[in-house]
Amino acid sequence: MKNLVFTMLIAMITTLTAIGQNTRWSGALLDAQTQKPIYHASLINTSTNEVYFTDWDGHFSVQAAADDLLEVHHISYQTVKVKASETAHINLQPKKISLDEILVKASPLDDIATSEVIVDQVKKGSQVANVAGLFNDIPGFSMQKRSATASEPSFRAFKYEQMNIKYDGGGKMVHACPNRMDPVTAHVIPEEVRKIEIIKGPFSVRFGQSFGGIINIITKPPTPEKYGFHGVVETGYETNGSNFLAGGKLQYAQKKFDLTVNGESRNFGNYTDGNGTITPSSFKTNSYSIKLGINPTDRQRLQVDWRQKHGRDILHAGLPMDSPLDDSYMINLDYKVMGLTPKIPSLTFKTYYSDVDHLMTNGYLLPTPRPNFKKVDARSPVHSNTIGGKLELNILPTKKMNLYTGVDADIIQRDGNKNVIIHVSPAGVPLDPPKKKQFSIWQDALTTDYGLFAEANYQLTQKISTSAGIRSDFVSSQIDAPDPGFLAIYGDQIEASNQTVYSGHLAAKYRYQGLQIQLALGRGTRTPTMIERYIYRFTIGSDPRSYIGNPNLKPEINNQLEFSVRKHWHQHQIGFSTFYSKMQDYISAVVNSDLAMGNQPAPKQFKNVTANQYGFDIFLKYHILTGLDFTGDLAYTKATNETLNEPLAQVAPMSGHLGLKYETSKYWLDLRTRMVATQKDFSPSFAETETPGHTTIDFRTGYKIKGFTVGAAALNILNETYYNHLNFSYKNANEHQGKVFEPGRSFSLFAKFEF
Repeated sequence: MKNLVFTMLIAMITTLTAIGQNTRWSGALLDAQTQKPIYHASLINTSTNEVYFTDWDGHFSVQAAADDLLEVHHISYQTVKVKASETAHINLQPKKISLDEILVKASPLDDIATSEVIVDQVKKGSQVANVAGLFNDIPGFSMQKRSATASEPSFRAFKYEQMNIKYDGGGKMVHACPNRMDPVTAHVIPEEVRKIEIIKGPFSVRFGQSFGGIINIITKPPTPEKYGFHGVVETGYETNGSNFLAGGKLQYAQKKFDLTVNGESRNFGNYTDGNGTITPSSFKTNSYSIKLGINPTDRQRLQVDWRQKHGRDILHAGLPMDSPLDDSYMINLDYKVMGLTPKIPSLTFKTYYSDVDHLMTNGYLLPTPRPNFKKVDARSPVHSNTIGGKLELNILPTKKMNLYTGVDADIIQRDGNKNVIIHVSPAGVPLDPPKKKQFSIWQDALTTDYGLFAEANYQLTQKISTSAGIRSDFVSSQIDAPDPGFLAIYGDQIEASNQTVYSGHLAAKYRYQGLQIQLALGRGTRTPTMIERYIYRFTIGSDPRSYIGNPNLKPEINNQLEFSVRKHWHQHQIGFSTFYSKMQDYISAVVNSDLAMGNQPAPKQFKNVTANQYGFDIFLKYHILTGLDFTGDLAYTKATNETLNEPLAQVAPMSGHLGLKYETSKYWLDLRTRMVATQKDFSPSFAETETPGHTTIDFRTGYKIKGFTVGAAALNILNETYYNHLNFSYKNANEHQGKVFEPGRSFSLFAKFEF
């Protein structure tokens, strides 16, 4: 009997020990509707962060304790969590087809040369003037500001078209104004934006030319979880500028189709900086968008997106003229079909057309003309339209490879003239009759870009995956109405430019127990823009000098190396990334005294130089206790113009954030500070000067109950007087000492009701 009892005790102890230990569990993933096996899904043990994959027959085998949770991922199916002991057969429901996202990876190993930022307008508790304002709290970004609406994000040493900015994975809006009064970020309703995806360098070839990275701005998804009518009504007010916002969304959805209508109205006034100085920044916008989605089958999605914006009475503190009107519209057509064959998971087709109609003037149609309007009446109606699209096929050539291949195109056309009526001569003598002049701004320019690409992800082991891509662009640029002065510089005839450029990348990623390591090498190319090629004696908003394009420019090349590490412990994270870029034929502008006219400052002429940049960014998220999190980040870039042996122009200084947030299901409290160092690296040839550092503190809070949410904010609590290094104003804005200062202390309230 004693032996029997002893044997039973040993058996029980052994069993209990086995239960507590890791065991090998096997099973299969199946499509819940068709019961077909699901290949290349990933199962992540949330206790150990180990990653496992299914084979061609949907089978898998994992090492886990019985109660460990496994998180199951696949790009075509909804994510689920199951216990390891319940994995014999797992049925996955197909996802609603996504037409908007770009950070969908074939390998579940995170690509940490990317970032994904979720945007919640209410929790910000304040009203941004345009989409660019959503980048303020993203590590590594700084704003280039000419006015409240003419603001654009800058990342590391990259700006303007050096960054490839997309809407919903495909749409593109190209500005008409050479001063960039109407940048790409000014044409979409900020409250529509749900998420911002960022690829930090030339590490993808699927979305057009990529010199310094890709930004994808995703508007809110059109299909809710529950069918029927849904709606949102929202409003906001901010004290500094008496800024008012009203907007709303109405949506109806069924299984086969859905319709979403968004609208907004903004009426922003002139704000004051920390010293109480008024900054001209008022504007009015009215915008709307309509999305219609049709689902012919569970595996197909057709979507039409139409949006239109009307801007009026826009004042630009950092520019010599203002905008009495700025109108734009864009239409996107998207189609995607999933599961064509076992080896062809998807086919995607995207096409778009956008149009921008813009007027800049120093007095005509403006409520308050500029001081020089009585002497010189300047009007510049400009226009741009862009058409493009992409056809992409997703292929699984082998069990361990996922390939994306396709073609894309972007065609840009611009025209417009600067019309000047001179009433008083430079010597102060009235002219009767007035003298009239006309200058061609864009010289009727046309650029076409046709691209061919292939990008593959390959799984080497359970922990290591690689990716590689190659791309070729065939770019043609021409002008149909060259200015005689432009011809005098470059010859009697400006031939069309035809350039073929190549880009590509290689990357390796490793993940084990919450540790992620990535090494990426990319070659990004960018052909010159219309401004860089063809602008002629026109101030383009970078400084008071006029600029002259150069049709003989070579394409820019960015050879970038990036090393990233991230460690994740349950709810704590820390990450570090360092990079180096060697930039060949970097396009810059240099003063050319030989092209000076009269007593005007010598213009700047675009030319190719050699440059480099290096730097790092680091972030931390520490979960203190339930609902309470501490976050911090720091970003630094140093860039050098090797040709001129000086710092590269328009590079933001070191900056960082510290944040403390407490959040429950009903309310939140958020305290955040932004710290910016003094910028001592500045470009003398660009007429830059040292920019002092600054620190701002913001506080946000809010409450949510039964569909009603209210948020409030106190911004720049210390009433700091500051400007960003990238904000460059004209001399005629002398009250700002050549800089556009940011708003001083402000309080705001934002409310939203969902039904």
